[in-house]
Amino acid sequence: MKTTVKKNVITFDSDVRELGGYRYTSNAPYSSIVSNLRLTNESEKIIRRLGADVQTVIDIGCGDGTFTSQLATRLPHLSFTGFDPANTAIEAATKHFANCAFRVGDILDCSRIPETTFDLAIMRGVIHHLPTQRQAIENALTLSRRVLIIEPNGNNPILKFIEKRSKYHIEHEEQSFSSKFFLDIARGLGLKIEHLGFVGFVPFFFPTSLSKIIYFCQPVLERIPLLARYFGAQIVLLV
Repeated sequence: MKTTVKKNVITFDSDVRELGGYRYTSNAPYSSIVSNLRLTNESEKIIRRLGADVQTVIDIGCGDGTFTSQLATRLPHLSFTGFDPANTAIEAATKHFANCAFRVGDILDCSRIPETTFDLAIMRGVIHHLPTQRQAIENALTLSRRVLIIEPNGNNPILKFIEKRSKYHIEHEEQSFSSKFFLDIARGLGLKIEHLGFVGFVPFFFPTSLSKIIYFCQPVLERIPLLARYFGAQIVLLV
């Protein structure tokens, strides 16, 4: 039985039609800008650490293409491809970012997954929108032997509180999973854990004044292991 992505694809397409991109990339507030910047910096660092092993990258669930293009600009010697089930988002990505290739696709529908294989697959903020997380990771492994997963940190009680009360989180069916959840899936699939980290402390769509204070303190906060694990904003997992 074929499983497909949830109905929030309609919501994301609506965002693109209204704003020209997603709410956290188009005229985004300060908190979203610095939160995304932290994730892009971490992704770049990991890719550079992998060195010559990575020449081609597939961005699964690339949305409006902003993140894909940012990495392609920073790493111009690599080839980037993005795919996403949101048609309007892919149209916007193709229009705005010529340094990547984009196509419509669904990680949960094998008939709509690219047949090409890549050196690295990235799933940034994608899995928590899907009805079957394990299947998504398993399908990603058909595209690359390495998968970089970046997800909201479900260990964080503040994030769990926001998910239940934020209008954006409710409209976009946002949820989060613990690091144990992802580790259990990875081990169940027989995957080697190459990296597990917790980055960022600034929530998306957070008041600017508070975000600036947190962002200033963020480098220090990230160096405190237990604090980062349970109050960091994002889980970063390379398998």
